[in-house]
Amino acid sequence: MIPGWREEVVGDYVEVLKSHGKVTPAQVAARLGISECCAVYWLTDLARDGRVRILAVELVEHGGTPCDAETALACQRKAFCPALSGLATLPQEG
Repeated sequence: MIPGWREEVVGDYVEVLKSHGKVTPAQVAARLGISECCAVYWLTDLARDGRVRILAVELVEHGGTPCDAETALACQRKAFCPALSGLATLPQEG
């Protein structure tokens, strides 16, 4: 990986939160052009570091996961999304 990439990614999240206040992971994802799954991963990481608070959660009904292969392919930063490594093999782009 490129040195400093984590700080750059975290900086993007922090900037969204500073400028928009309370937002959902889906809103963060839309603003950053990433998958919701990737946003959840990084927000959880920031919460573990004590940088953000997670104020609510919602039960995902059958088939409603933000972390499926189709949504992962839409992520513009999939190379920087460790959450994707846990998914089954992604369909090839192209």
